[in-house]
Amino acid sequence: MNPEREVEIKLWDWFKTKSNDVKEVYFNSENEINAPVFRVEGEQKKPNLIIEIFNKYGNKKEFIAVEVKDGTKSIEVIKGRKIYDIYLLNYIKGKTKYFIGNEEIKINHFADATQYSINGRLMKNETLEWNERVRGASWGNKNVFRFEYNRTKENHGSTLASYSEYRKNKKLYGVILPSLGVIVSDVLRIFDFEELRRMPDAVGKPIFQCIRYNKNNFKNGGFKQCLMKI
Repeated sequence: MNPEREVEIKLWDWFKTKSNDVKEVYFNSENEINAPVFRVEGEQKKPNLIIEIFNKYGNKKEFIAVEVKDGTKSIEVIKGRKIYDIYLLNYIKGKTKYFIGNEEIKINHFADATQYSINGRLMKNETLEWNERVRGASWGNKNVFRFEYNRTKENHGSTLASYSEYRKNKKLYGVILPSLGVIVSDVLRIFDFEELRRMPDAVGKPIFQCIRYNKNNFKNGGFKQCLMKI
């Protein structure tokens, strides 16, 4: 079994056992655990996993496309931008359509994940840092974490900046588009800073840290930072 497939299966188990909202996890090909698969039409490049969730707040099912990376190879995580450069852009340009069986599905969210997502980060060796912008603020941990792992934060921020620039250049303000982000865990919420520094291998439940469309947030083209339990 190749290392990437091992990470996929580890994440599959995490999503299926630690989440109340994940209904199914689909692989992009036949697999060792006989999990269901999805397929694409059009441009054939596709992410590793599709997660089907039930959004309690919208009272509907949604789908997250997940690009899985091996977090022990930091350079691949840092340089890898397929979730945005290929999968998301191909989708919103209509170059790729997603199907489960014969049913076309709508991809609501695009995310990166690694085997260290369960620990609240993307890469094996990272440093926990305060997010000074929200340190001590009452709204910390609602839309933005009070503290984050440094390299995950940098990687996430760079991808979001590219997405923002694309929407600006294409004059897509107010247009409903998929969310983009990373899958981490609620260890960043349930432990305080010093506790998590002492327990970097603590495992939590999945959280999608992203920017997503919000019709009331016109300042940023209709998008807003969000921490979404999945």
